[in-house]
Amino acid sequence: MSSPPADAAVGVPAFGAADLTDCDREPIHIPAAIQPHGALLTLDPQTFSIVQAGGDTARILGTPPGALPGQPMAAWFPPDCVARLRCLLAIEGPTPRPVHAFTMAARRHGQVTEAVVHRSGGLLVLELEPLREPGPDDALGQVQAMLLRVQQAATPQAFCQRLADEVRRISGFDRVMVYRFLPDDTGAVIAEARHAEAESFLGLHYPASDIPRQARALYLSNWIRLIPDTHYVPAPVLPAVNPRDGRPLDLSFSVLRSVSPVHLEYLHNMGVAASMSLSLVLGGRLWGLIACHHRTPRFLPHRLRMACELFAQVASWRLETLVAGEDFEAQLHSKRVHEALIQTISREADLAEGLTRQRPNLLDYIPADGVGLWLDGHFTPLGRTPGAEQVAALVTWLNQTADDGVFHTDRLPLAYPPAAAFADVASGLIALSVSKTPRDYVLWFRPEVIRTVTWGGNPNKPLQAGPDGERLTPRRSFAAWRESVTLHADPWRSADVEAARTLRTSLLEVVLQRIDQVAREREIAHVKQEKLTVELDRRLDQWQALASRLKEEAERRAVLETELSQALRSTVEEQEAERHRIARELHDTLGQTLTLLKLGLDGLGRALPAAEAVQSQLAALKGLTNSIGSEVNRLAWEVRPTALDDLGLETAMRQLTETWAERSNLRFALHLALNGRRLDRKVETALYRVLQEALVNVIRHANATRVGVLLEANETEVRMIVEDDGCGFAPDPAPGDAPAKRLGLLGIRERLSLVSGTLEIESTPGHGCTLFVSVPL
Repeated sequence: MSSPPADAAVGVPAFGAADLTDCDREPIHIPAAIQPHGALLTLDPQTFSIVQAGGDTARILGTPPGALPGQPMAAWFPPDCVARLRCLLAIEGPTPRPVHAFTMAARRHGQVTEAVVHRSGGLLVLELEPLREPGPDDALGQVQAMLLRVQQAATPQAFCQRLADEVRRISGFDRVMVYRFLPDDTGAVIAEARHAEAESFLGLHYPASDIPRQARALYLSNWIRLIPDTHYVPAPVLPAVNPRDGRPLDLSFSVLRSVSPVHLEYLHNMGVAASMSLSLVLGGRLWGLIACHHRTPRFLPHRLRMACELFAQVASWRLETLVAGEDFEAQLHSKRVHEALIQTISREADLAEGLTRQRPNLLDYIPADGVGLWLDGHFTPLGRTPGAEQVAALVTWLNQTADDGVFHTDRLPLAYPPAAAFADVASGLIALSVSKTPRDYVLWFRPEVIRTVTWGGNPNKPLQAGPDGERLTPRRSFAAWRESVTLHADPWRSADVEAARTLRTSLLEVVLQRIDQVAREREIAHVKQEKLTVELDRRLDQWQALASRLKEEAERRAVLETELSQALRSTVEEQEAERHRIARELHDTLGQTLTLLKLGLDGLGRALPAAEAVQSQLAALKGLTNSIGSEVNRLAWEVRPTALDDLGLETAMRQLTETWAERSNLRFALHLALNGRRLDRKVETALYRVLQEALVNVIRHANATRVGVLLEANETEVRMIVEDDGCGFAPDPAPGDAPAKRLGLLGIRERLSLVSGTLEIESTPGHGCTLFVSVPL
C-alpha cells in the first residue's frame, strides 16, 4: 500500500470524499484537479520544462495533458510568449499570487487565450483561459468610476448596497449580494442587486456550516474565486503529485482550482449555474463576501476579474473606515462620560455613590437597562437588575469561569443556565472586575429580546441523506424559514466592550486609590495646568508673530513668482514667434532664392557648350544647391515645424518621431487619439516642445531602443505619456549629482507651468523612464 501524500493528515477526508459532517476538514487547497474550461501547467522555474499538466490542453495547445509532462515549454508556445514569461519572472520575482503573463492564439482554433502565472511549491503554475468576451479597455478607469459611485455612501449599510449595485453593473451577474459574517459565525445577506427574474435572498440568514472554516481561510488570503460553470466535470492534474517531492500541488491561489463537490451541489440546489465571490476584509479579518450568482454559465475575462478584485480590496478599506467611524462616535461618547465619571468619583468618598447616583453614571457610559456594583459583598443596583442573591450566585460563577478582566455575552442563560430565571432582565451581561482578591465587579445587564430570524432554509436541517442513502448532502430547499430566538439580548458592540476595558483600567489605577491622594494629585495637576497655560499663551504669541512674518514673506514670494511666470510666459511666446518667423524666412525667402538659383543653373547648362568639364561642374553646383535646399528645409522644420500650425499636433508628432527614427536606432510606438481634434495653439506648442525635449533626453542619456508615446484628450484635459526602455534614473537626485542632468526636466516643468500643466515621473535605475504629462483644457 502506498503512503499518503505529505500534506495528508490522519482523519482528514480526501478532496471530493467529504460530506457535510466533515467538510470543514476537506483539503480544498489541494484538489489535484481544475475547472475544465482552461488548462494548467506546472513548470520547472530553471529549465521551463513541464512537470504537470491538466485541463483543456488539447484545444489550447493541440495535445492531451498526459503527453505534456517532461516536454519543454518552448515546444508548445510561441517564442515571444516564453520570452515574455521569462522577462516577467525576472521583473516580478517570486510572484506568489497570479499575475498576467501573456496573451496568445490557440494552436487549432485561433481563439485568444490569456495566461497567468504564480509560484507554488517551488514550481511555476501557468494557467491558460480562452478569452470568451473582451475585457475592459481601461480596467483601472472602471475601478475608479466604481469607487467614485460607492464612496458617496455615508453609512456601512448604504455602502454595502452600492457595492452590490456596482459589482452587478460591471460583471453582469443575475444576482449580487453582500453577505456578512455575524459574531456567531452565521451569515446574513444585508444588501442585494438582482435581475427582475432572479429570486431575492435579501435578509436571509445562513448557518455557519454553509461556509466551512478552511473555505473562510482561503477567502481571507485569496480575494476572488470564480466558478464559470457549476456543472463542470473536474479535469485532473497529471501526475496528481509533484514527481520530485511526492507532494500534492497547492492551488490556493489558482484561478482554475476545482472546488469541493459539496459546494457545487449546494450551488445546484440553489439553481446557480455560475458564481463569483469577492472577499471583504476589515482589520485583517474576513468581514463578509460579495457573492455573485448567474442562472447560466458566465465566463469573465481576466482583466474584468482583476478590476473586481481591486475594487473589493479598496472597498474593504473604505468600509473599514465607515465601520470604524461608527465605533469612533460611540467611543467618543464613552470617553466624555468616562472623563466625567473619573472626575465625579475623585470627589466622592463612596465609590458606589459616585458611579451610580450622580449624572452621568454607569448607565450613561454603556447603553443597558440596568447596572450594578458588587463591592465587598454588597450589591448596589441602578435600573433593572437581578436580585442581590441572584447576583451573588452569578459573581461566584464569574470567579470560577471568567479569566479575562472583562467578560461579556449576549446569551447569558446559554452559558450560565440559572440565568434563565431572570432572562427578562439579564440575558446580556458585561462584567468587569475591579479587584483581584476578593473580586469586586461592575455589571451591566440587558434584557431578553425575542426576535424572529428568517433563514435561507431550515438551519436545523442543513444536510440530508444523498441519493445513495449514505452520503450527507446540502439541503435542497432555500425557502425562507422563520425562527423565534429567545434567551438572547441585543449584542454588545465592540465599542461597548472596549469602553468597559478602559473603565477597568481607570478604576484599577486611579479610582481605588485614597481620596486624599487623588486630591493632592489634582492640586498638582492644577498647578501644572496653570503653568502650561501661561507657557501656551507665550508660545501662542510667538507663533502669531511668526505666522505674521511668514504671511508677509509668502505674499512677497507670490508677487515675485507671478512676475517670474509672466516673464517666462512672455519669453516663451516671443521665442515661439521668432522661431515661426525664422522658419518662414528660411522656407519662403531663402528657399525661393535657392529655387531660382537652380533654375538659373538649368538655363546656364542649356546655353553653354556641352563640354564634359563644364557640364560636370554645373551638375555639381546643382547637387550643392539641392543639398543646401534640403538643409534649409530641415532647419526650418526644426525651428518651427509648419505641420504644427497647418496640420495639427498629431501630424507634427508623427513627423518628429519619424525624423528621430531615421537619425537613431529608436523604434517608436505611437497611440495618438485626438482624432484630428485641434487644441489651443499654446497647448499644442507646449506638448510638442515637451515631446521634443523628452526625445532629446532619451537620445542623450537613456541608451534606449524603444519609445512609446500616448496622446489622448477628453472634455477637461489632454494627457501625454512618454515611456522608454532605457537605463532609467532616480527621480530624486542624490547629493552631488550634476545639475545639468536635470535641466531638461526643469525646462519641461517650466514650459508646462505656462499652460497650467503637470509632470509626473516614474523611473528606477535599470528599468526605463515614464513621463506623465497632463494639461487642462
